[in-house]
Amino acid sequence: MSLILSRSNPKLREHLQFAWRLLVASALLSLISWLAARAQPNQGYVPIWPSGGLGLALVWRHGAKYWPAVFAGNTALSTSVGVPIVVAFGVGWLQVLIVMIAVLLLQRWKVDSLLRDTRQLARFILALVLATAIAVPIYGLRMWLVFSYPPERAVAFGVDYFLSALFSFLIFTPLVAAWPVRIAAGHAKRWLFAGAMLVIAMAGWAVLSVDLVFQDRLLFLLLPFVVLCAVSAGVGGASAAAALLAMVMTAMAQQPVPVADSILRSLFAVIATLTGYLIAVVFSEREDTASEMDYRARHDALTGLINRYEFDNRVNAALQDFDRRHAVLYLDLDQFKLVNDTCGHLAGDHMLRELAMTIDRSLPEGAALARLGGDEFACLLPDATAAKVDTLARNLHDVVRAFEFPVGELRFRVGVSIGTTFLSAADDRGSDDALARADVACYVAKERGRNRTHAYDTVDANLHGRHSDIQKISQLQTELSAGLFQLYGQRIIRIGGPDNGEEICEVLLRHADPHGDLSIGSVFEAAQRYGLTAQIDRWVLERAAQVLHDRPGMNIRLSINVSATSLESDGFLEFVLGLSERYGFRTRQLLLEITEAVAVQNLTRAVETLHTLLGHGIDICLDDFGAGVASFGYLNDLPVSMVKLDGRFVRDIVVDPAAEIVIESLTRVAALRGIPCVAEWVEDLEMIPRLRRLGVAYAQGHAIHRPAPLARVIGAETKRAEPRVSV
Repeated sequence: MSLILSRSNPKLREHLQFAWRLLVASALLSLISWLAARAQPNQGYVPIWPSGGLGLALVWRHGAKYWPAVFAGNTALSTSVGVPIVVAFGVGWLQVLIVMIAVLLLQRWKVDSLLRDTRQLARFILALVLATAIAVPIYGLRMWLVFSYPPERAVAFGVDYFLSALFSFLIFTPLVAAWPVRIAAGHAKRWLFAGAMLVIAMAGWAVLSVDLVFQDRLLFLLLPFVVLCAVSAGVGGASAAAALLAMVMTAMAQQPVPVADSILRSLFAVIATLTGYLIAVVFSEREDTASEMDYRARHDALTGLINRYEFDNRVNAALQDFDRRHAVLYLDLDQFKLVNDTCGHLAGDHMLRELAMTIDRSLPEGAALARLGGDEFACLLPDATAAKVDTLARNLHDVVRAFEFPVGELRFRVGVSIGTTFLSAADDRGSDDALARADVACYVAKERGRNRTHAYDTVDANLHGRHSDIQKISQLQTELSAGLFQLYGQRIIRIGGPDNGEEICEVLLRHADPHGDLSIGSVFEAAQRYGLTAQIDRWVLERAAQVLHDRPGMNIRLSINVSATSLESDGFLEFVLGLSERYGFRTRQLLLEITEAVAVQNLTRAVETLHTLLGHGIDICLDDFGAGVASFGYLNDLPVSMVKLDGRFVRDIVVDPAAEIVIESLTRVAALRGIPCVAEWVEDLEMIPRLRRLGVAYAQGHAIHRPAPLARVIGAETKRAEPRVSV
């Protein structure tokens, strides 16, 4: 009848199943309690009751609803050692109270049952100590009131109960709560764990067979095997070894032992258990740290996709797969910069993260998507055919086209240009060759109107311009090494506020041969596309530092433009901070300029770098301030010490009243934050009084100083006469 009811009523069936599980748990804990009492006839030794620790693990993992099993197990334990049933009920309720307090503390402190780190382990031990400590006054009061023991003996019984409960929880709770999941990672760990447990069991049996005088001394020889269990199986393995060790110690206490020996064995049990746990946690933290570092080394921090390093590894592995054909798709988002300029880089990062996940979900099984940097991605497609590549490219266009990113009342959509190519084991020396072809094809797709796909073709005439860029980059690297570029400087003068006698000079890059083949504009355009701007920035910084070194004691600051690629490149922070140490100048003599229009790919990382630089005395100047819609937001996002007004407003101030209004607004916003403004493109000295009235503190332009070789600009013994302007 009950079976029929349970089938017709799922709720009743659930209650019946729980009742059955509770009954089984209660029976098992009671049986374990009875066996433990029979195994420990000598109560002079602090007994260890596994049912207490197992009951805590049961409630911790499966909920407080299993408290009746704890009550039944400990009541059965008390009756099995001759305690009257009424008194045994009191002991059962005391154990339930201790378990509930322990679970409450563990949950409140958010302790993971697997005890993965030292903080979790410390909180676990503290929760056990605090929960079991209440046994001292409660159990002592029981022995004083019920059995009329003197207060000293009553407290001694309370301490005995406290130690017994603490040892039981400490040893047996992790045996169930943190059962060794780590040994599933490999056969070697499983065999090491099993071997160490077997040695403890056999050595324990051997210890029992020797003279009582030597048993305690030999017991310490088992500690290394507890450590082996901890290393191979984590906290759960250490708990299993400690439980086996406790059984050996229980067997050693069949005869009355001196109090000193009893205390020594108890301390050994605690030391062995805690040592095993601590080593297990340390090794677990080390493995987790190594795993996290490996993950970070292979994945992009912003999107969670694999990065260029891991993508290169997979492409190189695909080149060794001669049974399947693979294709590479190079994806470059169209008009993504509009989001950054309109809403700021944090919103851009958010959009990039969501769009990356959307693209990743749309890929076929087995395909791998990587973020190469900025808004560029690459996809490795296995088992590729021309038809499959075309189909995937069309799907990607549809997915990106359908994606919409809301920011308040605004809605943003982007497109994607895709370049495709097939891997060739015969021609490709590595992933760089395949990515270069796909990148070239993507460039052609952009040149033909964006938001389209182009397959790489060696005879495509549209690739010639791309190859020209590659030649420019090659020539750039050669001429940088040969010293065919040189630094120029343009002075920035103070036009408002007190003059502190400090000169500022912006560092510019020029070709040593004015008739050379390379123009600076074309060089930087190609370098930015190929990710070589960081190399140029470091070259400029190094040469500027050398100039400061050659002319010590001068009260001058060099303002140097730095790209977003440099800010986000590995080792850039250490490189900049190391310049002052290597060349012996003050960090304040460097002023780094970052342009507002630059595409900072990971704003969080860039801000951290800028804050660190600022903390070491290197000020940050925001260039082209006012060029974008999100100008004011940059002052909140970036640690800025100075701003340069967009030169177009300065140039038009004489002829366009709106330009004056814009400049006044920008300077007021900057002034509220205590940030001085620099006016660029000052081509007429008549502008200076008007700029001063608008709150501009510094000015720069050809009317003030024409760029000249940097060494000559700062090498003059006396300060150049500034143009005198009547207000």
